[in-house]
This record gives sequence, C-alpha cells and structure tokens, in this order.
Amino acid sequence: MLLTRKELRTILENFRVRVPAEVEKELLDEYGHLVTDDEGHVFEYTEQDLYEQLRKKLYPYQERQQQVRDKPVLITE
Repeated sequence: MLLTRKELRTILENFRVRVPAEVEKELLDEYGHLVTDDEGHVFEYTEQDLYEQLRKKLYPYQERQQQVRDKPVLITE
C-alpha cells in the first residue's frame, strides 16, 4: 500500500492530530513511494505496517495536542 495525500489526511483525522506541512511532506516522501532494499527487491508496506509506522511517528504530536486540550482554562471575571 502506498500512502496518498488523501489517505494521510484521513488517518490524521482519525487520529485527531494536526501536523505541520513539512511533516506531512516527509511522511508522504517516506511512505508514498515503493522502497527497494540493498539487493534491489521492491518492498511495499501493508496497510497494517503503514498505520503502525504512522502511529509511532504521530504519537508526539498527539501527546502535545492532548496536553493543550487537558490544560485547565482560567476564567476571571
């Protein structure tokens, strides 16, 4: 499975995470193309591989956004 911009946006929505445009580009560069190993064999990620790799890479962004959501709001009158 190759990662497309549409698929990446769907995954980001499902994970409820926002990432900078340069991170999106990096993810598309890394997972949007077929990979060849040292011997020239073509390797394609399975859907499960892709989701797991994205989950690991997006975790820091999820944590940061969760901390912002959980931060108490001080209301003064």
